[in-house]
Amino acid sequence: MANHNIRIAYVLAFAKNTWFWLGIWIFYYLRFTNYSGIGLIETTLVITLTLAEIPTGAIADLLGKKKTLIAAFLFEAIGAFMMATAPSFLVLLSSVFVMCIGGALYSGTIDALVFDSLKQDGKEDSYIKKIANINTLSLIAPAMCGVLGGFMYKIDPTLPFFANGVGYTVGLIAAFFLIEPRVDSIKFSISSFINQTKQGIKQLFSIGEVKNKTILLLSIGFVVVIGSEMLNSFLGVEFGFKETELGVLWSVIYLTSAVSSQATPILTKYFKNNFSILFVGIVIALTLLVSPFLGLAIGGLSLIVRTSFEGIFGNLSSSVINAHTESKYRATTISTFNMIKNVPYVLAAYFIGSISDQISAKNTAFILGVALLIYMSYQCLVRVKHLRLDGVDHS
Repeated sequence: MANHNIRIAYVLAFAKNTWFWLGIWIFYYLRFTNYSGIGLIETTLVITLTLAEIPTGAIADLLGKKKTLIAAFLFEAIGAFMMATAPSFLVLLSSVFVMCIGGALYSGTIDALVFDSLKQDGKEDSYIKKIANINTLSLIAPAMCGVLGGFMYKIDPTLPFFANGVGYTVGLIAAFFLIEPRVDSIKFSISSFINQTKQGIKQLFSIGEVKNKTILLLSIGFVVVIGSEMLNSFLGVEFGFKETELGVLWSVIYLTSAVSSQATPILTKYFKNNFSILFVGIVIALTLLVSPFLGLAIGGLSLIVRTSFEGIFGNLSSSVINAHTESKYRATTISTFNMIKNVPYVLAAYFIGSISDQISAKNTAFILGVALLIYMSYQCLVRVKHLRLDGVDHS
């Protein structure tokens, strides 16, 4: 059963990320609005994804991962076709909202499905390798589709969005062939829904060591979200990349990240989870810290390195959370983590943009890098102190 679901999960991962619009979405949006309108769309996107994370995770645990993934791709496909045929800004905004519901349903559910499928067959030790493969496909898909989408846009601006809708439809069909893992199930009700959500939070902050790992992951995750959603794009412009060069750069970034995702099992082989996370956090901090001193070539390289390690961080986060979570609460817990991780971005997105306007994105990156490096250094000292005092590996 595990192998069957894993093969389908690979198809779903690719289908979910058929972003043919990757390099041209901003030009398409400008057909309907200006940069302020685009800001409103992005705010709607992040708030919807953030607020929907916990309830959709609970739905996955209560109704089943298969049904939830079917619903996810149905919403995504409807939203994509709405976007492709949008006659107005209001319809465009609505399409983003619909797609975000699908994205929230997908988030966490796919990881939980894979882990539960492997656990049922006694193969959960291979989870880190499987999730690395899934994340690799999730990065290869937009890199390939984004290049093709540029040519599609020249033929007809709507083609990349229609192609994305077709990709989601393929995922919808594939999801019907999944086999629901046999885990502890709970009959759906309002009370069980509320309890499920509470349990998701409890799983993250249940005991001391789990709580410490969660706080460590969230601390790095806050910075990762700010970078991936906003700051990295700002830096690409400030490093001197033109529009066409940025399209090529992001394709290279996605392909490099796809390859580096495979390094996660190697990293965990030589370092325990916490020290792997600390190492990744330090690298991310350093690449931010040096931003004010970089130009075109080295600046582009710093973006490639940082996004590659951001992908590894995602793999490590998933592995740690799954290892400490009961099956019946797994999707809820993953979604809860993603929701909490996104909250600072929702609150700080406008502030980060304003600061970047005033002091430049490079200097904003420098400040974030310094703050993260100080925190990572403190965490390293704490871990080393525990090892010396106890003579036990607490990682």
